[in-house]
Amino acid sequence: NWKIKVRIIRLWKVPNYKNPNVVDSIELVLVDEKGSRIQASIRKTIMQRFSNTVKEGSCHIIAKFRLISNIGKHRATNHSYKLIFFFKIVVKECEDVQLPLHGLNFTSFAQILKNEIDDSILVGMNVTPPKSSLLKTGFNSKNLRIKRVLPPRHS
Repeated sequence: NWKIKVRIIRLWKVPNYKNPNVVDSIELVLVDEKGSRIQASIRKTIMQRFSNTVKEGSCHIIAKFRLISNIGKHRATNHSYKLIFFFKIVVKECEDVQLPLHGLNFTSFAQILKNEIDDSILVGMNVTPPKSSLLKTGFNSKNLRIKRVLPPRHS
């Protein structure tokens, strides 16, 4: 029986495919004190129980959870497993300043061009090359960095 201490670094609601006004699940990205990240999912059947408890930035001790294989085309982390909230889970809020506030991983533009990244893990771009490099030499790839980010925030 595992117990983990984590911070919620990202939270978003997944709408129903046929009816976007209905939320099917709440997805989370959790980070521990070592910076390891894992995706978590709160299913529709128990969302109400956690709607006031889980918030971005909050810290929790979580016990009695389930793990499933983290497979699929669109994963928020590269962790092999995904944590599932189910009816027996225990979630207690705690204070911990040592848990990271975010979980960013940087990837170089060259790695993307060489297809050296796993394209099933969500990646976003943070591109702001200096104006001088755009004016003088066109697009300067030395100033370009790709940042692995989480899905857009949806309330």
